[in-house]
Amino acid sequence: MCQICRKLNKGSISVEEAREELDEQAEYLSEEHIEEIEELLCEAEDTYDYINERKVSLLSEQEDADDAAIGETELPEFDEDYNLQEDE
Repeated sequence: MCQICRKLNKGSISVEEAREELDEQAEYLSEEHIEEIEELLCEAEDTYDYINERKVSLLSEQEDADDAAIGETELPEFDEDYNLQEDE
């Protein structure tokens, strides 16, 4: 396993950094291993994309729930002098 694979699996470099290192070290790697690294990079990108899409989805759901809760909240009634009327 090369340094790029180790760092990528460890999570110590991003996909972009791994691609840059691959460009720099490609002349020292076999074609087969370059293909393996490319597959790892594609899998990592798919994983990152899925995680980001899921985060956006969860945030959107939370905002919708918050908006719905705001609409359901009853406000206390006020008299003409803007004093809060106490519940009986």
